[in-house]
Amino acid sequence: MKKFYQSLKRQDGFTLVELMVVVAIIGLLSAVAIPNFKKYQAKAKVSEAKLQLSALYTAEQAFFSDFNMYAGCLRYMGYDPQPEITNRYYAVGFPAAIAAREANAHTSAVNSGLVAASCPAAADTDGQIGTIGNADATFFVAGKGLGGSIVNSQTEFVANAAAVGDGPACVLAAAGNTSDVAGGSCVGTQANNLNMTFVAAAVGYISGDGATNTTNSGFVINEAKIIRQVVQGY
Repeated sequence: MKKFYQSLKRQDGFTLVELMVVVAIIGLLSAVAIPNFKKYQAKAKVSEAKLQLSALYTAEQAFFSDFNMYAGCLRYMGYDPQPEITNRYYAVGFPAAIAAREANAHTSAVNSGLVAASCPAAADTDGQIGTIGNADATFFVAGKGLGGSIVNSQTEFVANAAAVGDGPACVLAAAGNTSDVAGGSCVGTQANNLNMTFVAAAVGYISGDGATNTTNSGFVINEAKIIRQVVQGY
């Protein structure tokens, strides 16, 4: 028994300095790991934008194969992410003002079976928010974000460089034969092959580093299926 107590006395514990060193190391590791973890979380959310834009692209191409033109009536085309609004960080579609389709192009589409009331030639006004019941909805807002920062309105959507504007983004470059995807959602007038274009946007809050409506994440896709990240957002 005496030897047992002597062996216990010889056992050493941690000194305060050693504990302080361990705490300092943990603090340094946390300072490096936590920001990287948040960045990886944001990158994972980016996949949502790409999936939604790819689905929108598929709907547009199917619509084009039937009516030989692109348009903004997304729900009529069969693209409708509205039921998933509570799970989406990204608003998707064409939130900027859409120019009217060229009259002959639209008439030809109607002759091919297009329902004009559900996909009008004029710029859409009543369906842009993407509320249930509007067949001509041009975009769908998001239901998730960062705290109170959610892309849940047209104003919030078009504040991002990926979505703002109309016009030049939908005119094919004569030399490169591809539309500008620098940003700016739009649908071409369909008057000729240079205007048979579209640029759709996806914008969402996915990180505290992109906590304003101009710095939040923004992507675009065009008729050539070129997806581009306009604003990183994290």
